[in-house]
Amino acid sequence: MSHTATMGYDWLIEGKRSDVARDRLIACAAELIARRGVAKFDINDLARHAHCSRATVYRHAGGRTAIIESVLMAASADIVAAVRTATEGLDGRDRASVAISVALRELRQDRVIRQFLRSGDLMTMAPTAIASGTVATLAADLIGIDPSDTTSTEFAVRSFMTLLLWPAGPVEENSLIEAMIIGINRR
Repeated sequence: MSHTATMGYDWLIEGKRSDVARDRLIACAAELIARRGVAKFDINDLARHAHCSRATVYRHAGGRTAIIESVLMAASADIVAAVRTATEGLDGRDRASVAISVALRELRQDRVIRQFLRSGDLMTMAPTAIASGTVATLAADLIGIDPSDTTSTEFAVRSFMTLLLWPAGPVEENSLIEAMIIGINRR
């Protein structure tokens, strides 16, 4: 038996079984969240929906918080791509303004993300998003700030979440985005 066979590599699926299992569980979790919301997401429901045990869920995908963050990151992949395309060749304030505007629009249109944006769910999820190193690094990269500047990055994430939770009209939102960018760049 080769070394790769002992590591869980499966030639039929061309990859590691654990990666496939994790991806399937995250996809099932995303479907449950899209239908029922974040607050009603439960490991038992996920195990039933995926036709596996709770132990399998924990082994391959982690606990509730880890799964929710994974669903959020998976759902955000297309949004990140849209922001990267829209900001290509831009820098400074223009990059930050376009990145924030496009991200807001795309997040509001995504069916999984919309569940996170329901006010009760977002308020529950806010501490997780603010504490997430992944969210901070991604936000810093997309708007073009130094990720090691934790104060500016946290300010950007908190401000962005405020715009998601309490949307404004288009003119007011543009003004708020500009104020946010000024606040970030003051450091």
